[in-house]
Amino acid sequence: MKIGFWKDKINTWKPFVAGIITAFILTAIIFALPLKVISTEVTETYYVTEMKQEPYTATEPYETEEAYEKAMVFADGFYKVVPSGIITPFYIDKPDARIIGKFENPIPGSFVIITTPNRILWETYGSRGTVELPLSQGQYRAKFQENVMWGEDCYIYLATKWTETHQVTRYKETIKYQEVPIQVEKQRTIIKQERISVWKQIFK
Repeated sequence: MKIGFWKDKINTWKPFVAGIITAFILTAIIFALPLKVISTEVTETYYVTEMKQEPYTATEPYETEEAYEKAMVFADGFYKVVPSGIITPFYIDKPDARIIGKFENPIPGSFVIITTPNRILWETYGSRGTVELPLSQGQYRAKFQENVMWGEDCYIYLATKWTETHQVTRYKETIKYQEVPIQVEKQRTIIKQERISVWKQIFK
């Protein structure tokens, strides 16, 4: 009787135990599937192209006026002294011109600058001397004369000088800027979604 009783009990529990085991296996399988969706913040590095102002040196032409001094020589050499004197005529045709010169003679004498109507504008006396005199436009004469002795060689230099301006091209270095592309590293936070199993969610 007792053996039959336990056999009946075992036969009754078998389906129950099998059901529990089946339920556990199904639950384990379901928990292993990636059914859970979680959101996490992730810092992402990315690169963008930006334009940057970069300096560089450039050579540029420019126009300017510059002053130049010019000269015209009327006399430059040795001349024989005569009783009437050494006369050198010259003409000033430039505005703001000046006469420059010098003389050297063994015997002292007078050196004068004379206008056309024989008016003395400038005079010096001696065996040597220099002259620098601004003159207006017109006809003039330079004269060296001595009354003691004639025939000697007298050195005379005479020239007019004036200033003129000319348009010239010069070059200068300037700083300019140009846009160049550069790669810039940036970071941003994004929300990343991931599916995980229930087991992973429980045991993480």
